[in-house]
Amino acid sequence: MEQSKIFNEEFLKLDTKSISNEIKKNGFFSFDNALNDNFINSINNDVKKNGLSLNNNDVAGVFLDQGKQYILTHMFAISKSFFQCLTSKKIIDISSDYLGEEIRLKSFRYYENFAGGNMPWHTDNRINLPDTGKGKNIEKEGLIFLAYISDVEEGEFQYIKGSHKWSIKNKHNDYSADEVEKNYKNDIVGFKKPKGSILIYSTYGVHRAKPFSNKNFIRKNILFRVDADTEYAEPVIIRTEFLNFVDDKIKQYLGFGKKSGQETWPKTGLETMPLNKKTFIPISRWFAARLIDKLPGFFRRKIKNFFDLH
Repeated sequence: MEQSKIFNEEFLKLDTKSISNEIKKNGFFSFDNALNDNFINSINNDVKKNGLSLNNNDVAGVFLDQGKQYILTHMFAISKSFFQCLTSKKIIDISSDYLGEEIRLKSFRYYENFAGGNMPWHTDNRINLPDTGKGKNIEKEGLIFLAYISDVEEGEFQYIKGSHKWSIKNKHNDYSADEVEKNYKNDIVGFKKPKGSILIYSTYGVHRAKPFSNKNFIRKNILFRVDADTEYAEPVIIRTEFLNFVDDKIKQYLGFGKKSGQETWPKTGLETMPLNKKTFIPISRWFAARLIDKLPGFFRRKIKNFFDLH
């Protein structure tokens, strides 16, 4: 996919040095309508085909925090558009200009935020180690790319301007809402933006998704992280047909031949899955099918055909 089919012309024309300078100054950079509609529609269609994994032998999404968030991590296994966006020259040029020539894609995902979620203020310069299960702070800086796949008028991303300059001095990554309100209230920048808008920010910066209560609203996003640290990254599952061009820079960027060194986030299970329409329908169909299995063969076939419970 050509870059022009992913990004709008105005974004492609942006000088990478000016983007880097703004991130260095404020901790973030934002641009409205950077992604074109065809790309956004492609992402939505790819995600729709790979909903919930219930004994499904394929890549699919998971629920976190009792249904407050839906996450599809392994997008490289299902979405060519997503893969081409993250490996595009524009993204790699921006990352290299800010972080240096040695960069690695650390993590990536599609996710949805629902009402009732309460993400704490935090920084992203940390990883979860699979061997010990403990977190570790990364000394080298990284960049987070966040793009809105839906219009965001509430539950928006928030960032404490300039926090990338002082948060690294602290040993902790999380900040209470009271602390932020008391000390940094005037530095909070909110990003209510139209779909297709891109935010790029330092992993040292303190940020969150603002809580919201509107149950009719779903905030849809894609997010990925690129680091100057090349030792650690989440495992990458790629559909090989997407790899139509791979040079040494792409190999380094994707971590070819290197250990992941980091566990896949998030860790989920049945206990994190909500009971809602998306989960109740497949579970009830499974339960009904197992009950029908106890009936005599003639009745079983009739009922299964009628309700399509095969």
